[in-house]
Amino acid sequence: MNASPAWLDHLKLLAATEVVRPGALSPANLDDLVARGLIQRDERPKQASLESRYEALQDTHRKIVEAKGCVDRLQRQLAPKSRLASLLPGFGGHAGPRADDPDLRHLLQYLELLKLQVRGVAAPQDVMPHLERILEHLQVEGRECLDRLAATDRELDQTKKEALPGTQVEGQGFFRLTPAGEAALPEAPIIELLEMSLHTAFGSSLRGESYGHFREDPSALMSLLVDRAALGDRPSAVVGEYDELLEAFERLPAFADLHPLRAKIGFLVRLMRTYRGEPKKAFLWCNRERLAAANQRMKPLLPPSVAASGWHLPYMADVFLADGGISGDEAQAEQRIHLFEAVHRVQAELLQDTRIRDGQFFRLALVLAHAARGRNFAPGILLDRFVRQAVEAVVEAARAAPYDLGDRGTMLIFGAHLAHAAGFSKAKLQGPLEAFAAIQERFRSGDATPRISVQVLLHIFATLDRLQRLGAPVSVEAYAGLFDRIRKRLIHHKGSSRAFSTAQIKAGDEAALASNLCAQTCFRDLVLPQASPFHPDAGLAGLYEARLPGRPPVMGSCFGTLLLI
Repeated sequence: MNASPAWLDHLKLLAATEVVRPGALSPANLDDLVARGLIQRDERPKQASLESRYEALQDTHRKIVEAKGCVDRLQRQLAPKSRLASLLPGFGGHAGPRADDPDLRHLLQYLELLKLQVRGVAAPQDVMPHLERILEHLQVEGRECLDRLAATDRELDQTKKEALPGTQVEGQGFFRLTPAGEAALPEAPIIELLEMSLHTAFGSSLRGESYGHFREDPSALMSLLVDRAALGDRPSAVVGEYDELLEAFERLPAFADLHPLRAKIGFLVRLMRTYRGEPKKAFLWCNRERLAAANQRMKPLLPPSVAASGWHLPYMADVFLADGGISGDEAQAEQRIHLFEAVHRVQAELLQDTRIRDGQFFRLALVLAHAARGRNFAPGILLDRFVRQAVEAVVEAARAAPYDLGDRGTMLIFGAHLAHAAGFSKAKLQGPLEAFAAIQERFRSGDATPRISVQVLLHIFATLDRLQRLGAPVSVEAYAGLFDRIRKRLIHHKGSSRAFSTAQIKAGDEAALASNLCAQTCFRDLVLPQASPFHPDAGLAGLYEARLPGRPPVMGSCFGTLLLI
């Protein structure tokens, strides 16, 4: 990649971080960006005024506390040393503090600084007779000061939330990107598509049946809208297509009774991606008999726990439709079933002593079956040899799994991603292992915040691996800067933050959307030779894509991504 100009590097740094440490950007660098019209100073007068008021109230409260300390010490001097002092006047008791007691002088100073006027108190000798009244004034003033502190703190917090996303350059103040500065960033075209998609999905007053689905899984569906918009489709047309498909399928009990809601989303998205060129063909599956027949065929393949989870329809699409499956082609369906059963048998033999959940075992077998079909294997000796070699590569790659993945099955799914990149060959595993280790070091080191999930790291790995194979490599550091900029933009974007504010959102959804947007940015305007090969990702998502080499991998359970859960 060509080296970017210095001013663009400075602009990217401002767009990626909340606080820039001293020395990272000089005053001359900032002045240059201001002169180019890319950034502007963010004075924030209201915020500065509130911060000054808060500091003044804190100082006032400190003086009140110290004045109360003086009163407390003076009161202790009035107390007798022993109980006999009250019975024997003139013996063992205190007459009170001396006239030159420092607490008397300090208390008067605090009263003057706090501008508290107590009737009859003008000199040190007036303090002791009015000590109780002074304490009452201090207590009232202290309560009022705490109330003002709390109110100022709430107002300051609200002002910070309402402020436009800016960056604090320590020692230089706050700076904010201008519209020209935002347009100068490489991700600007993708962010524009995101704005259009957000407005279509969440900003329109005429919300269709799909609105509840967008609230349930905004990350995946917004990724779908941006992906289709990058191909030239209008987001409103895509949402309308989704609404029509949803309305038709909701009339079928086999679909309407599906739970969870994300299983419905996964099935509809798979149909839309399969029949993108001919969307009317998706309605061929909106047939009670056809769905019942497909489910009947899936029963011997799906473990009962997987079928009960509600994901049998998306998995049915993965078996019969992924990678050019033809609806109604009985011979092709039987061929896919026999191939899956053969892979399942060998995999079960090899992993019989491994603790792996039913859903993970099924997805791994499905991925290996499609990999074998892509290599033109049929049930027989050659297929058995390939599956054994592939499982050995998966087990070997799983040894490099991060320590926090937990159970063995999750580690095997992790290993399948890296084994896929190595062509399911143990001899070629070293390269993918080193590439993932570099990504993990950059995104999950001790000072890296926020912590990125392994699913997102694997999507980053798939994106960079595909770019490397296409001869357009992007460094991990450059990708990390892009990820930081887009994630900061999502955090501060009102529409995005509103979409990710519901209780249904799962941890990591926002990072998944940021990763998908990063992939779209890296692949946008990618110029490749005509003979460039197509490289699908480790899961089924790549098998629903048009077989175009310049398309980015997409992440999300509704797309068929080989996730870890």
